[in-house]
Amino acid sequence: MDIINSYFKKKADKITFLEVKDNSSIGLKGYPHDKKIPLPLRTETLIKEIKDGNLKEEINISYVIDGIVYLIGIDPSFPNIENYKDILLAYNDKIEDYIFYEGIRSVENNEYSHGAICFRALKQINPRNTDNLFNYALVLEEIAKKYFEMDMEEEALAFLKNSTNELEMILDADEKYSLAYYKLGYHYKYFGNYLKAKLAWNKFLNFDMDELRLHEIRGEIDEIEDNVTIETGLTYLSKELYNDALTTFLKLLPKFENWWELRYFIASSYKGLGDLDKAIEYYYGALELNDMELEIYNELGICLFSIEDIQKSVEIFSQGIEKVGEDYKLLFNRGLGYLQLGDLKKAYKDIDKASQINPDDENIIGQKLYLDKLLENTN
Repeated sequence: MDIINSYFKKKADKITFLEVKDNSSIGLKGYPHDKKIPLPLRTETLIKEIKDGNLKEEINISYVIDGIVYLIGIDPSFPNIENYKDILLAYNDKIEDYIFYEGIRSVENNEYSHGAICFRALKQINPRNTDNLFNYALVLEEIAKKYFEMDMEEEALAFLKNSTNELEMILDADEKYSLAYYKLGYHYKYFGNYLKAKLAWNKFLNFDMDELRLHEIRGEIDEIEDNVTIETGLTYLSKELYNDALTTFLKLLPKFENWWELRYFIASSYKGLGDLDKAIEYYYGALELNDMELEIYNELGICLFSIEDIQKSVEIFSQGIEKVGEDYKLLFNRGLGYLQLGDLKKAYKDIDKASQINPDDENIIGQKLYLDKLLENTN
């Protein structure tokens, strides 16, 4: 069971079911309720009614309605749930307004769990009620914040991602719902999806009329602009559009000349374009700014190997191993360097150790078998 459903279903012990006797009624005029189907009540309500001595032959329908809403909210797949929905609709043709009001009232009282249950129940009755979906997303976000405060990151992220999903569902129903774009921008920003955040906020600017919010979001867009540029460059890089990536990254260099990641990205762009001399220059620049990142050593060593500066390549891999530890990639590539230099024993030692660290890598397996045969023939 996933974290969200588990959170709600754990509240099932707060529901009690009452059997409806033949001589009892539920106060619904003309509604043919099947008395074989028990009626849900919130346990706390039942206990109070028993203490007050109020349980008589006729069950107070408002308590049943409250119990049904609670049940649908905690477990939409519960047996007879459609029958319970029919009771709600028979009780009041404006039942959506009632449930929505109960949800808002609960949130205003900081009763976020109960508010979420109300909004979740209403979602089952009308999944295209955008105001309800928006408030459900907001209360999921509040529950996520509570989990973050308790350092329960897995639960917090599950609720925050579910909140994001609910906001996206709003736009499937109404693509002009400005507040969904407003909140989605912040969610995307939190998860590091800056391009999506900017797109969401630009949509918001087109649809919202509140000057304070518009001013706020214009400021947010300005704040993430550099992150958007970086993400754009990385997108180009991942798609092997190296020239576009390089152009994008170089624009940022005057502003972020001491940021090692930017030099690394520029080097990777040059490498993709086949300009290995420039790639080496920028990898060295990245290494000067951060000598604890193994990927810099690895990529720099590969570039040096590719221009046939094997000795220097081995030195770089060795520096990386000394600085960041015996990573299997650094060991394997240094082993290839030793092999190229004709030092079979050192080559075998490195590649054997790499295979112990990562025994499933096919390249390492193949090179180790090759060296096994090579060493057999030389002995």
